[in-house]
Amino acid sequence: MGYKSGQNIGIRLVLLRDYLNAHAGKTQAVKREELHAYLEMKGFPVERKTLYTDLQLLETYFGMELRYEPRLRGYILENPQFEPYEIRLLVDCINSAKFITQEKAREIARKVKLLANEETRRTLDRQVIVAERVRSMNDSVINEVDKIHEAIQNDSKITFRYFHYTIDKSKPKNYSKNGDAYTASPFALLWNNGNYYLYAHVAERKQFRIFRVDRMERISVLLGEPREGKEEFNKKEVSTQKAKVFDMYRAEAYSVSMRFINRLASAVIDQFGRDIIMIPTDANHFTIRVPVEVSPPFYAWIATFGRGAKILDPAPVVEGMKQFLQKAADMYKEAEDT
Repeated sequence: MGYKSGQNIGIRLVLLRDYLNAHAGKTQAVKREELHAYLEMKGFPVERKTLYTDLQLLETYFGMELRYEPRLRGYILENPQFEPYEIRLLVDCINSAKFITQEKAREIARKVKLLANEETRRTLDRQVIVAERVRSMNDSVINEVDKIHEAIQNDSKITFRYFHYTIDKSKPKNYSKNGDAYTASPFALLWNNGNYYLYAHVAERKQFRIFRVDRMERISVLLGEPREGKEEFNKKEVSTQKAKVFDMYRAEAYSVSMRFINRLASAVIDQFGRDIIMIPTDANHFTIRVPVEVSPPFYAWIATFGRGAKILDPAPVVEGMKQFLQKAADMYKEAEDT
């Protein structure tokens, strides 16, 4: 196939750009001979002066920072599309997301790896280990998320069915509302503990609820039906919740005072952030006061630390913790009696 001179230049630049992105890096050089051989193989042989001009055009119009490194006897790329650690971070995030099935995670990770040069790809293949963990059984979750984004962008309501898994193999899903569809106004997608959640206003209840996206089915966008609850949503500041929510479990908010043994400082910071104020109470303990939406997952988090953590006030939260522990103890007591 013949090409005009202008077409030749454009095709050569694209070929060179892709080759350099795939083979060059800050510490990985591509020799002139390699570039000449690659272009010739593709049917676009060039002279040395023309190649030099093409590389200058890549810098001017594609923003590629190329530099000849005498020590490596080739061209290095000082501003790769992604740093190796950025690609590794993306791959790790994909692999750790519980709402993506194992097969889909591997497929997406393979595509992301193509954004890295060959040297980085080899390190990813050697270093990335996908931990064996329970993943979503809803393989269509990625496509469903796209529908939710579309609805938010178009200010539209959605309908969907919502389910929970059961132990009955003949009927593994138990649908809310006896299988009838929810009509809701989607406002935000939240990622928490590897799961994807939808924050939406439910029309029939006239309140906001949180739904696990991988437990939503048959999502349809209701174009032409504007969302409800906008004013309330704007007041809630979902992205910066004032009260800490545990595992997306919505509950009543309290200002809670807690005491921890010093060795739990990292766990407290992981949960409430680096800006948390930790006040020493003695040589071995510190206290904090934070707004919390008090729920069973919150009590379970406190119980994890045994005698290393204690709720101090308010009284209703202290009483709730006592009841939480008592119910668990009673269950094991009943087991001993039988």
